Amino acid sequence: MLQIAVISEGGNGAWKDSGAETHGLEMAHMTQKIDACIASAIELDGRFMYQLSFYQSVAGLMNSRKAFDVLIMWIGEGKTDYFKPEEMRWLKNTSARIICIAEGTRFLKDAFRIGVFRYALKEEVEKDLPEALKEVLQEIAPVQGLRLTINGEDKWVPFEDIYYIEAFGDEAIIYKKDTYSTVRKTMNYLLEQLGNAFFRCHKSYIVNFAYVQRIDNDSVILKDARSVPVSVRRRGALVRIYHCYEEGVQGKDSICCLDGIDRKAPTFAGKQQRLT
Repeated sequence: MLQIAVISEGGNGAWKDSGAETHGLEMAHMTQKIDACIASAIELDGRFMYQLSFYQSVAGLMNSRKAFDVLIMWIGEGKTDYFKPEEMRWLKNTSARIICIAEGTRFLKDAFRIGVFRYALKEEVEKDLPEALKEVLQEIAPVQGLRLTINGEDKWVPFEDIYYIEAFGDEAIIYKKDTYSTVRKTMNYLLEQLGNAFFRCHKSYIVNFAYVQRIDNDSVILKDARSVPVSVRRRGALVRIYHCYEEGVQGKDSICCLDGIDRKAPTFAGKQQRLT
């Protein structure tokens, strides 16, 4: 369960120049926007359940003594002292990722001091907040699967379930252990979404290194004896990168890519460099 806290007033005495009624209406409107952005980002990711809590101040959050994964703070314009010293220390030491939504850039200095994960302007919140939350979710738990529409249904397909993928016209066939699924996605799109264990060994095929038994002259033999075609042009890079994968190499010297340009070897803690 992902714990998210929204703090409506950043610092002591925020919004002191605004009338209570005006502030209340504006805060309610912003809260609705933030709530909608969070729901949209979580639903799009599809891996998390979440619980949302609202606080009027950092002090209120501190007094709750609850642990949160994400803190979203709204900072009003026109303040000079955003936080008390004890609030600054608490924010600096919290393990939660902090996303700051501000009316201007005056808070940037304090944002760096407390280690804000992302900074967004109020007028761009509907664009910036979902993007920030996407980065937070990726940092908390790197994506290990694809969200695809299969037979009209939205489904989550773990990388570990995919043995190989075959292009079929304007669609792609995802082969699993005993089944397969057809999706209306291009190979380029799928390759961009897949993890570091996948390689495009042929114009029409992507293979999962996790299930490779051996590499022959013109094919990859999987551990369940299925065969996946390999193009002559891609075989050399396939062999080199597969050896890197086997050895768990992280950022060694260089490999020769299919286009003949030397590049750094892929870092297998993140996504594999794409060779197309």
